[in-house]
Amino acid sequence: MKYLAFDLEAANGYMLSSVCSVGVVIADEHFNVLSRENIWINPRTKYNLNGTRANVGIDLHLDKKLLAASPDFRQVYPRLKALLTDPQYLVLGHAVDSDVRMLNKACERYRLPSINFEFICSQLLYRLYMGEKEVKGLGKIADEIGLTFTQHNSEEDAYASMMTLKWLVEQSGFGVNELIEKYRIRRGSNYEFELTRPVSLIGQVSKRNVTQLAIQHIKEFVADVPGRGSRYKNKTFCLSRALELSDGDELRALLTKIAEQGGRYTPKLFKGNYYVAGGEPTQADVMREKRVAELKAHGLIEIVTVEEVLEENL
Repeated sequence: MKYLAFDLEAANGYMLSSVCSVGVVIADEHFNVLSRENIWINPRTKYNLNGTRANVGIDLHLDKKLLAASPDFRQVYPRLKALLTDPQYLVLGHAVDSDVRMLNKACERYRLPSINFEFICSQLLYRLYMGEKEVKGLGKIADEIGLTFTQHNSEEDAYASMMTLKWLVEQSGFGVNELIEKYRIRRGSNYEFELTRPVSLIGQVSKRNVTQLAIQHIKEFVADVPGRGSRYKNKTFCLSRALELSDGDELRALLTKIAEQGGRYTPKLFKGNYYVAGGEPTQADVMREKRVAELKAHGLIEIVTVEEVLEENL
């Protein structure tokens, strides 16, 4: 797995669509930087570098002559889409949902299709690892981890985000996926201009709300899976709570197979034709599986494994 960190800056703080630079930093699985660049964009708008607060005076390190000679967003869109949707990359950013909002506004401005992709937030992971309630800006994080960089330069900000993730891996002794699992991170996503922020499903909401958020995320995911067959047409699948809450590659593969073969997902046991067992059983699963056993005894549901669904052995 490789990593891609990105950051956007706008030439006019009152106009989110005025993207003037996109920083992109790519690293290998060991966080060795393979490439870094600033993709300059002609924003085709008046400049206002005060953000949305008067007299802040943000220095974006812009060369207006360079920007005037640069392609507009419409022209760089194909390359940005190819980078952000490339499956070889785990995409990340700092306070990344802000960058995705800017990306969406720029796409809408030029009447371009949504760039659909998933991402994680280095700012969120840093807060969780440090056990803090408040998020921190890149400058503060850089001071704490001993990193020198030029703030508000897209390439530099993307680099700082990448180095934050590298620091977290080195300090924690966990891999990135292990950190995501440890803090129960629901990855952020952008599908058809609908932004879902990356959040931790622990420590912020009740167990009931954790489950509801996971179920909603599953419904959003399967809604975007194109149909390719009819193996599971008119069949409904419910999952163990452990699977529903896992938000991992196994869950996504399972949901993709069900949806593309015409099946449907339901969180309700009594509506399911199949109950997919899997994952480390939760306390809720102990009670649910008693109910599943009762339904199975009456011929109302079948218990299957993840492997059986993926291999279409039902």
